[in-house]
Formats: sequence, structure tokens, C-alpha cells
Amino acid sequence: MTGIRMKLAMMAVLVLAAALRLQHIDFGLPALNDADELMFEMGAIRMLRTGTLNPGWFGHPATTTMYVLALVDVLVFGAGYVTGHFASPAAFADAVFADPTLIILPGRIAMAGFGVLSAWLTMRLASELLDGKAALGAGLVLAVSPLAVTWAQVIRSDIMATSFLLACLIATARFAREASKSRFVWATVWLALAIATKWPFALGALAMVAVLLDRWRKDEATMRESLASLAVFGALTIALLLLISPYLVLDHETLWRNLQGEAQAHHLGATGGPPWQNLAWYGQGPVLTGLGLAGLLLAIWGLWLIARLGLAARVLLPVLLGFIVVLAAQRLVWDRWALPLLPLMAIAIGAATSWITNRAAARGSWAQRLAPAAVLAGVALPLAAASLDRTAARAQDTRQAASAWALANIPPGSTVLIEQFAFDLQGAPWRILFPMGDAGCVDAKAMLAGKIDYATIESARGSRAIVDYGTLAPERAGSCAADYAIIAQYDRYAAESDRFRDEMRMYQTLLQKGQERIVLRPQENAPRSGPVVRIISF
Repeated sequence: MTGIRMKLAMMAVLVLAAALRLQHIDFGLPALNDADELMFEMGAIRMLRTGTLNPGWFGHPATTTMYVLALVDVLVFGAGYVTGHFASPAAFADAVFADPTLIILPGRIAMAGFGVLSAWLTMRLASELLDGKAALGAGLVLAVSPLAVTWAQVIRSDIMATSFLLACLIATARFAREASKSRFVWATVWLALAIATKWPFALGALAMVAVLLDRWRKDEATMRESLASLAVFGALTIALLLLISPYLVLDHETLWRNLQGEAQAHHLGATGGPPWQNLAWYGQGPVLTGLGLAGLLLAIWGLWLIARLGLAARVLLPVLLGFIVVLAAQRLVWDRWALPLLPLMAIAIGAATSWITNRAAARGSWAQRLAPAAVLAGVALPLAAASLDRTAARAQDTRQAASAWALANIPPGSTVLIEQFAFDLQGAPWRILFPMGDAGCVDAKAMLAGKIDYATIESARGSRAIVDYGTLAPERAGSCAADYAIIAQYDRYAAESDRFRDEMRMYQTLLQKGQERIVLRPQENAPRSGPVVRIISF
């Protein structure tokens, strides 16, 4: 393939990546089906409202994510101000609390942009370590991966961190080829940005460790020089991290409190087990979903090929193995935690397809030359179809179906208890209650009218990982008296009732008082996603 044709093919991959990530990216809105999206945005809004660079939350730490969101919010306000839609920042804030689509959708688009960027950086890294054919295969797999597409459509820190990790590995690979101060410094810059986005991405430093040790092994540097370079690399990375996010030190009390909140032994739907069980869960779950069976088998073969290559092995394998060890050792399991594995394994798939292409070209027959394209299509087409199915199902969520039923059937003047961030029900002629930890059930409309900030939620939330009726302070259950309840978490707790007995007692007591009106379930053939939602009348 000529250089021009290769560039056009890579451009087509990026267009495909963008198209898949933008498909149904407005799912659920104005309701928020992923509660954490609001948390990230509230950090950005806090900075804009108070005129500070302190986001007030450092759990991931996600500092760069909230900075990007704050910039996006400023641009949205600026566009609205110039066009006369918002007369002032206060008017913009009123509009946002009435319909968070104004900032959530642009924020999601920004995350989708990082998703496309990660596909491009994957191709750049594969080109640096292998060749153009491997780069094209790797980029195509990541572009259509259902796991990568899914998490590039929500406001979270994972996709951003993956992009910074890939940029760090590119700089590290270039430093390994030709050592220079600028490449060394750029590797620390990208690594610091990755860590400021999500803590575990500090594992990107393992590539530089391997490169520096290899220089000593080859007598290109003494052991003392290699260790000194490693110390400088670590010190410079930490300095840049604190430059990017100085409030990690200036607001260390909040940092410590947030880290304690993130360190949970159990989480609804995400409790792990021993290392071997966690590895099996990731292998059979998100990795298989993200790569497909054919892709996973090709990736295993590709990793064996990469292990025989010097530079590619030093840059990719330590980081890949580091993430695998960390994922196995965690007490929780989340499919999004497998995201940094995908581009590295996609490059391994690219290595395998490149090997097939080179062997087919040497054979000369048309059938053999078409073999690589057939193999790649066999991997990519099922993944693309799965991505389309996922986004279509996400656009038809049980929670929005519940809102539609409620609007059609619950009479005006009712008091309704809800568990999700159902901004689509703000205009309903009801009093809406929302369970909020130690605060009991609060008036959701009054809370939004007061433009509640994250500090208030954090105070009421306490050490709870999830805010719902099950985790409500039992003595505050009386504050939740309602005519109807839209319950979205009960069935999740029921599936783990041995672990969440207190929460189950809360729900069982509530459900025994009422009559079930309708149950909305996810359906694979509809398609419709989301939790099981039960609407109860009292």
C-alpha cells in the first residue's frame, strides 16, 4: 500500500471512529443515566462559579477531565451569550439546572473526541513500533471496539487517560530510538497528564523503566546513569503533576477523603474476588467484548510476535502486564478499567495481521493477498455491528421508558419518589423526592432551584458509594412518604442480597407498602438497555 493510500485508509478509520462514537451520543438526555457524569460536571461548574482552579474532588483525580469540561462550559456560555441566548452567567446557570443537556452533550462530544484521538494515537504508536499495516489494523480494531465506543460516549476520565498514556508511550518509543532531552521531557509531560486524569495510569512509567534498563544492558549508559535518569524521570513527572493539579497538595484533606471514598471493599455489581477470578472476569467480559473472540485470539498471537521484537516488547509489554497485575489485585472489577488494555492489544492484533500480510505478499496469489483483509474484516465487522447494537439499545433505556409511563399515568399533584437523575421529569406536575443519604429524601425541584453544589451532595452522601433508597439512613425513611415510587436499584441489590442485607430490608419494607404498577426490563431483541425499573403506587 502506497503512502497516500495508507494515509487515506487511516483517515477513513478515524472517520469511522467518530461516526460510531457520535451515534446516539445524546442518549437519555436530559436525564442522566450515568450518575457520575453529573459529578464531573459539578466539579467544572464549581470552578466557574467560584473563580478557582480547585475542582473540589480528586477521587480519580480527574483534574484534567474537569478542566476540559470547564473549558467546554465556557465555550458553550460564550456561544450562547454572543447569540443572545444567555444574558448573564446566572441565566446560563439557570438554563443548565433546568436542562443539563446544555453542558452534558458538549462534554460527551469532547470525550468522543478523545476517543477518536486514542484511535489516531494507537496508529501512531503502532507505526513507531511496527509498520503501517500493523497501525491500520490496530486503529481499525480500536475504532470499532464496543467497549471503546461505549465509554467514549460518557463523561469520564478513562478515555482521556488512555489518550495521554498512548502519547507517553510514543514519546518513550522515540526516546528509545534516539535519546534526547526533549523526547524524555515529553514522556514525563504526557505521563503527568495521564496520572492527573487517573491514578493507575502511572503504570505508563514502566515503559521508560524498561527502555532505560535496556540502555544499561547494551552498554549505552552505565547503571548509575540509568538510575539517575530514572530518578529524574520520576521527579519531573511528580513536579509536572503538581503543576497541573496543585490542589492535590493545597487541598490535601479533600484528596485524602476522596481516596478513602474510592477505596471500597464492595460495590453493587462490581465486587471482585481473588486475582484468578478477576482475571477470568476481565477476560470473559470486557476484553472479549472489546476485541471479540477472533480478535482476542489474534491478539494473543500478536503478543507472542511482539515479545520477539526488541523495542515493541520493551514499550508495550511492561505496561500491559502492569495493568493486568493491578486489575487482578483490585477488590472491585469494572469493565471500563480494561480500557487501557484495548489499544495495546489492538496493536498486537495489528502485528498479527501485518505478519499475515507480509507472508501473503511473498506468496503472490490473489487469494493469499486477500487473506489479510478477510482476517481483519472478520474481526472488525462483528465488533462494528456490536457497537451499533449497543448504542441503539442505550438510546432506548428502561429509565426513559419509565419516565414516559409516569408522565402518561401519574396524576398531577402527586408526590413521586425517584432514584435516578430524571431531569426529564422536572416539568412534571408533581412533588419529586430524591433519596440522599443522611439528609433523607429531599425535594428534588427545590434542590435544583437552589443550584446545589457537589459539597452539599458529598456531605449528605457520607461514605456511601451509591445514593439510592437502599442506602438511605433508616431513621430518615419517613421523609420519603410518596404516592408513587420509581425504583431502579432494587433488582440489582436482590441479585447480591447476601452482601447487601441492610439495603434489601429497606427496599422490601418499602415495596410491601405499595402495589406494583409496571415493571420495565432490558430486552436484547428490542433492543432496550438499562436496569429493571419498577413503578409502585401507595
